[in-house]
Order: sequence, then structure tokens, then C-alpha cells
Amino acid sequence: MKKSILLTTILLIFSMSEIYACTCYKKSVAENFKNSDLVFTGKVVDIIEHKMIDSIPNDNKLKPFKIRKYNRIEFKFQILKLYKGETDSEFISIYTTGGITDCGNYFRLNSKQLVYSYITNIRLYDYTTERKVEPYLSTSTCSQTKELKSVKRRERKEIEKLSRIK
Repeated sequence: MKKSILLTTILLIFSMSEIYACTCYKKSVAENFKNSDLVFTGKVVDIIEHKMIDSIPNDNKLKPFKIRKYNRIEFKFQILKLYKGETDSEFISIYTTGGITDCGNYFRLNSKQLVYSYITNIRLYDYTTERKVEPYLSTSTCSQTKELKSVKRRERKEIEKLSRIK
């Protein structure tokens, strides 16, 4: 018995590491709609993975900057129906990290999605407000963006209703 407790303790200690996870708070359809700049249904027609390299400040005086590599994924959508916002094109790009643990979405090619997106000028993976970039559209798993076939009838009706309110 003592051996199993000791072994479990040792395993727990040596398996500890930093864990990053996405935590979302459930919002209503109305809240998601209100907080979004562009709400639409669309078909994913292209996926472009951009490999990014960035430097971030480091506490180490010998190496004042840390180099980090990450993915920025551009999902090109053909808009099927626009519920909120304006666009002068039938196609739109949504940028996200593509990860689940960092709240980024990943969409399958040719899948149809209900997308709640927002305009941001904050760099992906940089949640400070000091380093701005050109504004772009993004979304996250917290926005309840989802595959169109999993959208419930009640949510569709509510979105239709909200889209008529100006």
C-alpha cells in the first residue's frame, strides 16, 4: 500500500508541467450574436497554414527576447447566408490558431459552418494590447461557432429573428 502511494506521488510530481487550456463561459445565442461583428453560414473552400515566427520579451538579460514559432491558419469561406455585418465579397477569410486548447477553431475543408466572428487587431498568441496589427476577422471555440449540421432549430430561428432587428 505504501509503495503504491509513493509511486503515485512520484509519478504525479514528475508528470507536472504547464498546461494551457481553453475555458469558455456559456453564452446565449443573443449574447454571441451581439458580441460578433460578422455572423454567417459558410462553406470552407480553402485552408492556408501560415508559419509564423515572432519574438517576445524575456526576463533573461543575456537573451532579452525569446523566439517563438506558431501557426496562424486562414480559413476561406464562401458565404452562404449573412446574418450580421457587411461584406462586399462572396468569400471571406477567418484567421485562427487552429488549436482546441488555445480556443482556436479548426474547420474541415468543404464543411459548412455557422460562424460568429469578430474583428480584432491583436496578434494571435499575444494577448497584450500593446502590439497591434492590421484588423482581421477571427473566431474562437468560445463563440459557439459550429458545424451547420449541429445547429439546433431553436438557434437558427433565434439568429433569423436577431438578424431582422436593426
